[in-house]
Amino acid sequence: MKFVPMIKKFTNKVLDIIFPNDFKCVLCGNDLSDDSTFCDECLNDDIFNKGNRCVKCDMAIKEGNIICDHCKSTKRYFKKCFCPLNYNHRVKKAMLQLKEDNGKYLALPFAKLIVQRLQEENLKFDIIVPVPSHPKVVRRRGYNPALLLANEIGKLTGKPVIVALTKNVLTKFQKNLTYEERQSNLRDSMTLTDKSLIKGKTVLLVDDIITTCATINTCASLLVGAKKIYACAVARTQLDLG
Repeated sequence: MKFVPMIKKFTNKVLDIIFPNDFKCVLCGNDLSDDSTFCDECLNDDIFNKGNRCVKCDMAIKEGNIICDHCKSTKRYFKKCFCPLNYNHRVKKAMLQLKEDNGKYLALPFAKLIVQRLQEENLKFDIIVPVPSHPKVVRRRGYNPALLLANEIGKLTGKPVIVALTKNVLTKFQKNLTYEERQSNLRDSMTLTDKSLIKGKTVLLVDDIITTCATINTCASLLVGAKKIYACAVARTQLDLG
């Protein structure tokens, strides 16, 4: 059984060499003529999360609105989310690579996008905390995508990455659940390892994708003692809300 993770690690290293993101579009793999991150075809396909967005969860909402319906009706344990990309079909393909297809090489360019967004907002934080994955999931994938992103963000910002949360219960995949089911699915599935790690700190929570905020909100609720909690992810699913 130990042989499988070894093969995955070797494959990841090979992929990092074969597919350097400096020469290929991060989303589709097309050749780039300059030092851009995306090709023109992807740039023309509404990949960026922009326009009028919820002040809490960063989801696109109707002009004139300030906060989405879910954030109006649900207690948020974080101050604000930051997600540079829309989770559309082009972004989805790349995110699935990062999550399930040995796409470790995508962590750096995606982390750069997140850091750029944080810098635009002049966000200040002390530590970075990745959303945890269950050990069985980590063994199957060979890594935790949120931790990969957190590590790259840490290198780019000089902030320490603290693995303060652990996932103890192997929950169902969130993508197949309703909003209410997502909340109950995560209940009591994660724990804070040591309160002293986050006490008095401004925390940046890192995930790969944010849909209903169920995961990121559950994580934030566990960081008792933190001064402030912000959240970020590569992409934001755009729900039909307010």
